[in-house]
Amino acid sequence: MKQVLFYIPGTEIPIYGYGMMLFLAFVFCLWLAKRLGRREGIEPKSIEDMAIWIFIFGILGARITYCVQFGCDFLGFFRIWDGGLVFYGSAIGGLVGYILAYIFVLRKHHISSWKMADVIAPCAALGLCLGRVGCLLNGCCYGNVACADCPAISFPLSSPPRVAMVERGYQTAAGFTLEAGQTVGAVEPHSPAEKAGLKAGDRIVRINGVEVDSNLAVNAALGRDWQRGKNDLAMTVRRPGGGPIDLPAFTHDTIGLHPTQVYESISTGLLFFVLLFFFPLRRHDGAVMVLFMLGYAVHRFLNEMLRTDTDPVAFGLTLSQNVSVVVLLAAVLLGLWVRYRPTRPSTPQTPQATPLPA
Repeated sequence: MKQVLFYIPGTEIPIYGYGMMLFLAFVFCLWLAKRLGRREGIEPKSIEDMAIWIFIFGILGARITYCVQFGCDFLGFFRIWDGGLVFYGSAIGGLVGYILAYIFVLRKHHISSWKMADVIAPCAALGLCLGRVGCLLNGCCYGNVACADCPAISFPLSSPPRVAMVERGYQTAAGFTLEAGQTVGAVEPHSPAEKAGLKAGDRIVRINGVEVDSNLAVNAALGRDWQRGKNDLAMTVRRPGGGPIDLPAFTHDTIGLHPTQVYESISTGLLFFVLLFFFPLRRHDGAVMVLFMLGYAVHRFLNEMLRTDTDPVAFGLTLSQNVSVVVLLAAVLLGLWVRYRPTRPSTPQTPQATPLPA
């Protein structure tokens, strides 16, 4: 996990890993869409116009869904660099954006929505593959505690999973417990905190350069007030009968969690290649989108079973699992509809030049 990739040279402006992956996803998906669109006789300019509408409304839909599901204030709605984009929300928002783009832009060029859906499907899979890398860098969309023999990944101090695991009592915040006041109760054996020299009975007086004067202040400094992107902990302690001691900075990782972000990147990456292979072989326009909906709905439902960052909302299932069931049923119905549509011509189309105005 690396929430901050780097700082712009000469400034303190951070470049976040999550935002960078969203940017790369947009660039590569737009490039791919234009290449696929040419095969279907769709001009690159139409793809670019459509992409802007889908991107803007997709972001809005993703953030609205996130804020409804997890709750966030007005200003928090705009902090997309912190993560919090729900794909199914972006799909709904993107659909609204496409409808508006079709009404105001695409319709006058007589572009088939079925062909456009097949162009969008592989791009969506690629965007998800890259986007989940951003989730891994950000530490969001994390899995539950992994079993001893399961693949697992640990996250550092600045990660959301660390806070969640502490709140649920699965682990300590940084390798030690607190007694009354700011006194260290116990230190985990062989932990980075112990190796840094922290001992039971030490009284914490400063965390990352900020003075703390109560148990609540210590917990806040290790929890909600933790600096984004900072993964090491520096403390000053005072021992009975002695002066303050500056301990060397140390890191502390979470217990092993299911790498659900990695699973989704692998799954959607494989789905992306399947869709690309199927694209020139399809007999009916719209079939690629149907295949994408089927594949992603099944994956997302199963992957949600390993995640622990979302709570059930209905029928004992998370929001994404409920939507996955709906998407799967919609894909089956759409597939039946597509099956009875006219068969595609055997020869590929080429883009038609738009005549210049007189």
